[in-house]
Amino acid sequence: MDDFLKQAGEALSGLAGEAGRQTEILKLQATLGSLDDDLDRVFIEAGKRARELLTMRRIHDEELKVILERARVIEEQMMEVRQQIQDLRSRKPKTDTAATEPPRPTDESARTCPECGTALPATSKFCPNCGVRVE
Repeated sequence: MDDFLKQAGEALSGLAGEAGRQTEILKLQATLGSLDDDLDRVFIEAGKRARELLTMRRIHDEELKVILERARVIEEQMMEVRQQIQDLRSRKPKTDTAATEPPRPTDESARTCPECGTALPATSKFCPNCGVRVE
């Protein structure tokens, strides 16, 4: 029995060590990802500065000019999309009164919702339009 407990303890100790190792790997991967993000930010900053210098005609690198031209085209596309979004937001929706009005009962014996006036099926416990209880 003592031998079994000793082996179980060693196995658990090994699992705990492996879990600790995996945790450390995950932490290092997160740190690596963070460093990669930092590097991207530095490259972005360098690119913006290069763009400023090119605009001031202080850089004459043709490859950089091509890259910055691609960036300019993307910026124009983004402005167009932003304008389309703004246009859609400012456009008033067309209202079709027939589509927005709830159905009305066709005969006097039909039930209607006391809240919104929608015609109710005979077995309804709740209004299908506004959800009010109608029992």
